Amino acid sequence: MLNTRVLGVVASVLIALIIGLVTPFTGLPQQGHWILATVIVTLGFWIFRPGGLPFMAGGSLLLAGCLIFGLKYNVVAAGFISPAVWVLIPALYFGFVLQKTGLGKRIAYLVLKSFEPSWLSMAVSWFIIGIALSALTPSITVRIAIVMPIAVSVVEACKQAPHSKGSAFITIVAWAMCLFPGTGWLTGSLTGPIMLGFLPAELKGMATFDSWFQILALPWLLITVIFIVLIYITMRPKEAIGIPRDTFRAQYAALGPVTRDEKVAIAILIGSLIMFTTEKMHGIPTAAVALMALALLIIFKIITVPEVSTGVNWDVIMFFGVAISLSPIFVNAKVSDWIVPILQPNLMSLAENPLSFLLVTTFGIMAIRFIDVPWGFSTIALTVPILIPVFNQFGIHPLVASMAYIVGINFFLLSYQQPFTLMAEGMMQGKGWAPHHVTLAGVSYIVAVIVALLISMPYWRMIGVIR
Repeated sequence: MLNTRVLGVVASVLIALIIGLVTPFTGLPQQGHWILATVIVTLGFWIFRPGGLPFMAGGSLLLAGCLIFGLKYNVVAAGFISPAVWVLIPALYFGFVLQKTGLGKRIAYLVLKSFEPSWLSMAVSWFIIGIALSALTPSITVRIAIVMPIAVSVVEACKQAPHSKGSAFITIVAWAMCLFPGTGWLTGSLTGPIMLGFLPAELKGMATFDSWFQILALPWLLITVIFIVLIYITMRPKEAIGIPRDTFRAQYAALGPVTRDEKVAIAILIGSLIMFTTEKMHGIPTAAVALMALALLIIFKIITVPEVSTGVNWDVIMFFGVAISLSPIFVNAKVSDWIVPILQPNLMSLAENPLSFLLVTTFGIMAIRFIDVPWGFSTIALTVPILIPVFNQFGIHPLVASMAYIVGINFFLLSYQQPFTLMAEGMMQGKGWAPHHVTLAGVSYIVAVIVALLISMPYWRMIGVIR
């Protein structure tokens, strides 16, 4: 009997064939229909992944299909020459170095041992750890790989039963701090390079490190803090945390003295962060700084020759490269020309009021994420050209308008909607949260987003990025 994953792929193939053969969309050329059909098949493989197929299977089908249906190589592979990918690749190696050297674990225990254990100090510790690790690597995957085993050990040390409020509080806050804080600056999470890759060429120059931080640091700080407060209110157990401070001191001491590799790694990573934040002064692009840092890590043998091929997940790199290519693919196949006039009248009427525009588009992206599971990337690629008239006619800065997409990337209400949730659950092996805790945390995230948008509007108006 066919399982649901196979049936999901079969359904996507059937829908794609109908679109390609029947050409049901008025105004969309034949090539556009077939390109749209190819994307639907790709999404079927990415969402359902029958037999655990890697993302590369769907990505290869997309690239091949676009070439078969007449697009040029420079269009189909545009994502792989985007600066976003050349920030992404070194960034993933940064994360590998944090894991390999033990630097990430050392930072986490250094923070944990600095506070007298309590439920409040636990939340504050995870917040600080999240910011520190975000500053050193944009790889959320690596941050989760470092933090979640520590979170599980804290759950066990506190003698919290699996799926209890205490275990959910510890693990959900730890997980969220891997995801949210770094979104506030360009290299704090992979969301930055990815959105840079999706933006139309006319708008890319507006997404610098400085502009990203100036526009998005405040709302994402608010989202993070409000989320922590809501989780603290809803999930914090009534009883004391019940763990002595010496527990974390002993675990830190067990790491031993700081090694030569840790010292070199921290120097290179902090140096990179300084270069990222001072781009206006020296003019060296973010991608160039990231690549220089990667070269230094290899030269100093923090990354060895065998680890060049094994240190990062090349399937993930392939996925992001293909996903970023969707924007030029849709433009060249005239799919964007077809969809923008359909969306533009309603969105343009909303754009007269920036708050209404952001709230409607944000909730729209959240709703689409129930279907567009791989972070909503295909939806972003399809609709991002609308940001050009939104900026030209109404003065809404592309990074302000991108809040809807970024919120959608981090959105979750059910575990399947957020691949990073599934990753964390696999690592915890049932020792953390229960499904209803994920939904409660998702509702807390939505509330935090709404409050952050309301507070950010006057700030954005003050700094001149909305009218």
